Amino acid sequence: MDVSHAKYDIAIVGAGASGMVAAIVSARAGARVCLIENNPRVGRKILETGNGRCNLSHTPIDGSEYRGSGADRMAGYLARFGVAETLDFFKGIGLITRERDGYLYPYSETASAVLDVLRFTIDDLEIDVYTDNRIEDVRRTEEGFILSDIHADRVILCTGGAADPASGSDGSGFDIARDLGLKVNEPLPALVKVRTDDPGSMAVTAGVRAKGSVAVLTDHCIASDSGEIQFTKDGLSGIPVFNVSRYISCALRGGDKVRIVLDLMPGTDAREIEEYISARISGVISDERSVEEVLTGLLHKKINTYICRRAGININAPAVRLNSDQIHRYASMVKTLEYGVTSTYGFDQAQVTCGGVDFAEVDDDLQSISLPGLYLAGEIMDIDGPCGGYNLQWAWTSGYIAGSSAAAGR
Repeated sequence: MDVSHAKYDIAIVGAGASGMVAAIVSARAGARVCLIENNPRVGRKILETGNGRCNLSHTPIDGSEYRGSGADRMAGYLARFGVAETLDFFKGIGLITRERDGYLYPYSETASAVLDVLRFTIDDLEIDVYTDNRIEDVRRTEEGFILSDIHADRVILCTGGAADPASGSDGSGFDIARDLGLKVNEPLPALVKVRTDDPGSMAVTAGVRAKGSVAVLTDHCIASDSGEIQFTKDGLSGIPVFNVSRYISCALRGGDKVRIVLDLMPGTDAREIEEYISARISGVISDERSVEEVLTGLLHKKINTYICRRAGININAPAVRLNSDQIHRYASMVKTLEYGVTSTYGFDQAQVTCGGVDFAEVDDDLQSISLPGLYLAGEIMDIDGPCGGYNLQWAWTSGYIAGSSAAAGR
């Protein structure tokens, strides 16, 4: 499509989740709208969410789950367009949803269904879409804004963050924001795997999954979560690790030494574990049973091998040779398996960005305070939530608020 000297009421940069909702809402309000996307197709990142099933929101959400400079404003934004409004919006464009343990999915559990209903609605509204079109500069003029050869009265930046650059979220929107004079808090990887200081020994547990809790420590506990932990060849992964990773990124960036502590048997104290092992040794098994055999009923054998190695216990030795100090060390490590954290993985492995345009730059309608007519939505803003649909909910919420506000010219 020829963009030469095209003129619009609203130009939206970035055709991801927030950008498509902003386009639909503003076009429905009567504005002449265009969507500008640097990828060959719109909504590429949506296809990757929820492992291809698109966990599009969560219930309930009250705003307290978010972190960043806009955390104290999330409840207000969600009151304007929250989970119920999101589900009504999608039902209105042809998508039925289902809920599982608070996680909201399209009924078909296919991310393509979410993208398709958005695309079909954009087509129905005859919104101009410019793909393979990279905007690197947005200029403010007396008449409005100029984006390459496109002129618009108002602009909504929905360029995404820096996470998963292969999807098009390469951080370029932050450069545009900085060039416009907006404050950008340093982007860091979030919802991402972490590396520990024991990669050689951890190789024995690579690929193992275990239910447990995770705590991040600097001088004190700064975050914790629980769920299925995944051991990797050089560190840790899994939803609870993802959910605390933004705190790790921030702490490491500030020069703090960071430790991560796992409790692999939540709900059971160390004394109970010690008593169980002692009872197994003294009354349940024969003298020929090895330490490995005694511990079989507690944790995955690879985790037991790793813990015994760290605790100085020969896992192949007869269990009757275990002394009370060794049993205590094993039990303590089950409850507080500690690692030093050396780094997180980079943006190429991250699901979202921690950091972005500071919320002090925008009003309650997500309009720039210093540049009226410029709106921002989605991951470009300094706000992030845990796994489970919270970040997509912010995309829908902010896209709606920015789109409706821009269309109203307020």
